[in-house]
Amino acid sequence: MGTDQTLLHRFVIAQLGTVGLEPDRLLRECGLPDWSMAGPGVHVPSETFSRLWEVGESLLGDPNVALHVAGRYELTATRLYDYLFSTAATVGAGLATCGPYVTAVTTNHRFDLVAENDGETTLYLDMISGDGRGRDHTQLWGLVAVLTRARACVRARLDPIRVSLRQRAPRDLSAFTDVFGTAVIEFGAPVDAMTFRAADMDLPLATADPVLAEVLRPLAAALPPPPPLAAAWPERVHAALVEMFDDGEVSLDRVARRLATSPRTLQRRLAEAGTTWRRELDRARLERAAAAGPVTRERQAELLGYADATSLRRAALRWSVVARSHRSDELDRLR
Repeated sequence: MGTDQTLLHRFVIAQLGTVGLEPDRLLRECGLPDWSMAGPGVHVPSETFSRLWEVGESLLGDPNVALHVAGRYELTATRLYDYLFSTAATVGAGLATCGPYVTAVTTNHRFDLVAENDGETTLYLDMISGDGRGRDHTQLWGLVAVLTRARACVRARLDPIRVSLRQRAPRDLSAFTDVFGTAVIEFGAPVDAMTFRAADMDLPLATADPVLAEVLRPLAAALPPPPPLAAAWPERVHAALVEMFDDGEVSLDRVARRLATSPRTLQRRLAEAGTTWRRELDRARLERAAAAGPVTRERQAELLGYADATSLRRAALRWSVVARSHRSDELDRLR
């Protein structure tokens, strides 16, 4: 189970208090003790932060509560995490602090900043554990708070060129387009992410402070590493492949587009998870072949997207290797 720093709860509760919600009631509803609202802050189970958003939405009748609160994010609300960002030299350098030092505020999330190509850079946000409306709100909070913080540190306009959200599309998109500053928002996406122009990464931060950044570096180095997401990308690739087999056309490019990333980045993600595109494709084909039951080689080739039975036979040699490796992985997990 992940944990979140109560500095996050304090900011949200304070903002909800400005629209009439009683802090004591919010604390009771999400199961937080009074003492957690004072002092340097402590880590508490992440379910309390998700619950806080659910309670806020219910009491206010506002399905966009996380958008509104995160859009009012204030620098230094999370102390060290904010200072690491704001003292950086550029937007890109600031966003690059989000991933390595995320455990300053949560062990339930993982940020990754990826240069997709020469023209685009994407900030991905993954949640380790959580679902439902609490998850939707928490992910929106994470993305919009980072965006609002970055905007407060630059003198130029800073809007993502597109946004990907795993949540379902709301009836009214206006709050989303207003906050993100773009109408290019994909709902029901496989990832939560914001993509910026690569040139925006070079925008200087008005708050840059190289001397303070140097002082903070040893403190940041003492933070635990960000949580691992080894299984996340292989699982997403597998889900995309299952859908694409039914369409009859499977390729790295198509899967990458489905997952809102580039082929190169997708291959890098899989490598970080200890696998490859070819291995995941073969594994998915092996499972589909097993599920198809007793059919002819020609029919199997058709089901699995091969040109003919000869291509299928060559692939079968690879499958045997994949199957043995998969069984070995399963045994390792059981030990």
